[in-house]
Amino acid sequence: MNEPKYETVKQALLHQIQAGKLRPGDKLPTEEDLMKQFHVSGITVRKAMTELANEGTITRIKRKGSFVNGVQAADNSSHLIAFILSAEDNFDVSYMKIIKGAQQVAADFNYSLIVEWSNENLAVEQASIQKMLDRKVDGILIYPFDPIQSKDNFLSIEQNNIPYLLVDRYNVDHPCYFSGCNNYDGAILATRELIRLKHTKIKFASFQFFLQSEQERFAGFSNAMRQAGLPVTDDHLLTHMDYDLLAGSILKRDITALFCSNDKLAIEMIEQLTNRGVNIPQDVSIMGFDDWDHSSNLSLGLSTVRQNFEEIGRNAANLLHQVIQGKTYGGNTKILSGVSLVLRESTCENPYA
Repeated sequence: MNEPKYETVKQALLHQIQAGKLRPGDKLPTEEDLMKQFHVSGITVRKAMTELANEGTITRIKRKGSFVNGVQAADNSSHLIAFILSAEDNFDVSYMKIIKGAQQVAADFNYSLIVEWSNENLAVEQASIQKMLDRKVDGILIYPFDPIQSKDNFLSIEQNNIPYLLVDRYNVDHPCYFSGCNNYDGAILATRELIRLKHTKIKFASFQFFLQSEQERFAGFSNAMRQAGLPVTDDHLLTHMDYDLLAGSILKRDITALFCSNDKLAIEMIEQLTNRGVNIPQDVSIMGFDDWDHSSNLSLGLSTVRQNFEEIGRNAANLLHQVIQGKTYGGNTKILSGVSLVLRESTCENPYA
């Protein structure tokens, strides 16, 4: 019985790979070239390529082509990537956007993405990691609640020689692959805008200052203030919110603007201060960070710094794939996505300047 045509194409390509004519990382001929070489249809070529991809011999990337994985590497690959999220709100659209971006890239590289929620619980995060290690995943993306407390969990992954990457937050003292946004530059943009609006009495309000991301935002705020000739002291950082005291300081004109480390805190600020008789933005301008989905749907639109959550997810999966393929070494590569300023009704020019 004659061998199916797609099997002829498949075996010929396999032979070239095994003979070293096509090496790991090499790009395979295009579909058109293979049709001419083997005198077969596009359907036949696609079936051969699909089988090779399903067996892990090659990786097919949309709009880029097909690449050799190497037969040995393919035999050991599960084609699974885990994404472990320590999140306070599983229905936050921001997390969904990160997952969506990672999923798109994982699919391009012929990977399936498994999502595990650990609900800000270190023990649950540890159990999720062990579960994924038992499933022999090829790599792990982690959105940790507190990357300092999670250090032992990261070490357990490293001991298993599984590539992993942190998303949104990291421990500056523990080298890692990372995908997040440019917190520092975003904070400079926001602070400069408040200064342009003639605010000089600005405070930075932090939600979780133990996070490196919030520390980077405060550093950007401090730099922009000093560049404008404005002093920055410990009093400019608010980490515990006494809204009665804060409202009193605002109404006495001791504070004219608040830059909040994220939109959730900014929205809470608006609600709490409004309940205490503070008019926003007339009495105090409020700036957030994230461009959280709810930020534009409030009765008072929130001025904020927008980060691209889908891009962060795409960058994370792209970099993790490079590490899995052995194309990135050193364990301390960080990719920062760009940020932009979004101006709405919660900020205005200082009427008392």
